[in-house]
Amino acid sequence: MMLPRHSIVHRELCSLGGLGALLTLAALAGPSLHRAAGGMVWLGLIFGWSLLSLVALRISRRTSGRSALLIILTAAALMRVALLIEPPYLSSDIYRYVWDGRVQGAGINPYLYVPAAPELEFLRDAAIYPNINRAGYAPTIYPPVAQMLFWLITRFGDSVMAMKLGLLGFEALGIAALIGIQRFAGVPPASVVAYVWHPLPVWEIAGNGHVDAAMLGLMLGGILLFVRGRNTQAGLLVALAAFVKPTALLAMPVLWRPWNWRLPALLIVVAGAVYLPYLSAGKGVFGFLAGYVAEEELASGGGFRYLAMLQRLVGTIPGGNAIYVACAAAVLVGLALRTGFRTDRSAPSSIQALGVLILTFMLLLTPHYPWYYLTFGPLLVLTSWLTPWVLMTGGFVLYPGDSLPPFLQRETMLHLTALAAAAFDVWRTWQRHPKSLQRDEVPS
Repeated sequence: MMLPRHSIVHRELCSLGGLGALLTLAALAGPSLHRAAGGMVWLGLIFGWSLLSLVALRISRRTSGRSALLIILTAAALMRVALLIEPPYLSSDIYRYVWDGRVQGAGINPYLYVPAAPELEFLRDAAIYPNINRAGYAPTIYPPVAQMLFWLITRFGDSVMAMKLGLLGFEALGIAALIGIQRFAGVPPASVVAYVWHPLPVWEIAGNGHVDAAMLGLMLGGILLFVRGRNTQAGLLVALAAFVKPTALLAMPVLWRPWNWRLPALLIVVAGAVYLPYLSAGKGVFGFLAGYVAEEELASGGGFRYLAMLQRLVGTIPGGNAIYVACAAAVLVGLALRTGFRTDRSAPSSIQALGVLILTFMLLLTPHYPWYYLTFGPLLVLTSWLTPWVLMTGGFVLYPGDSLPPFLQRETMLHLTALAAAAFDVWRTWQRHPKSLQRDEVPS
């Protein structure tokens, strides 16, 4: 006998609530399990957590209304509280954020001195300074809008907890914008569960406190304004996001209309305005960027995983790095032009165009750190692609841990799996909608 509709919905809501409670327990147990049992057990927890978030997505599609969304957002908040109270121990970047905010609070340009400089000795303490990575030789790498946010947040509290709370506030704004974008894209609001219950944003924003949350919040706010037809305000928010983390520049071709000079001009004006307060550092406003490129072997080619794998198979390719970078740039420029000149400027088309740009950029860059894959978060909700889920979940293998295979093996396996997932996504899209690659439709 078929159950009444209200009974089915009640059962699904109970299932959703039970899953939310289970994943909150996973968030509570995660740090202790990692420290006590090592990497393999912890990765098992993470992969199980990620799979259950997909189960929750399937359940959410069978429910509707505010009750499901309330359960989802309440559980998401509890998961974040569980990691919020844990000190970051798999990444120390947040200590530099607090330090940069503190330096600015003392009226000093954060691009002028490395943390170990004698000029900053009076700012050192036992809670923040000893945990700063590269304190003796690396000036800050973070762009000016990120620096402004560090200064602003530390006005409320000069601590890791205050910085985490500030970044969680930006994530909350991004989630609200994402739900708004879903309505324009025809995606049920409860589908936001795919992002808010995924372990990566919980771990990397609430746990480790990465500034990517601010970039995503501003960028998603810009995309929401764009689909509402407010192009200038959208461009302003995306430009600000790009000076938190440059990945947000990938959204600019989505906003641009052919031959319209206003968006490029706006980007230039914003760049001048946000760099102006820091120009006393001269060329130092670019911070540790050159050093970072060298450390990550992006100048030598070793940092691009696909190029490195190819050269291990066939030997060193003369000029291989330059060829790889040139080809990657050509691909991205081609996609950006295709996006800018698209005729279908509907919300679904624009979302897919942005998704293709983000996906291509990340596949070509092959980042070595899990939090870089936070940029894929909105794609978990707005598309049915497999690749974002693979990289966001698989990115956890890039963390250190006892009993894990060597890092190079883990990284290679991750990126090969991502390539296979991307090929599957292209094939599936083509099979379902043979003309979708030309018409910019979102696969369903």
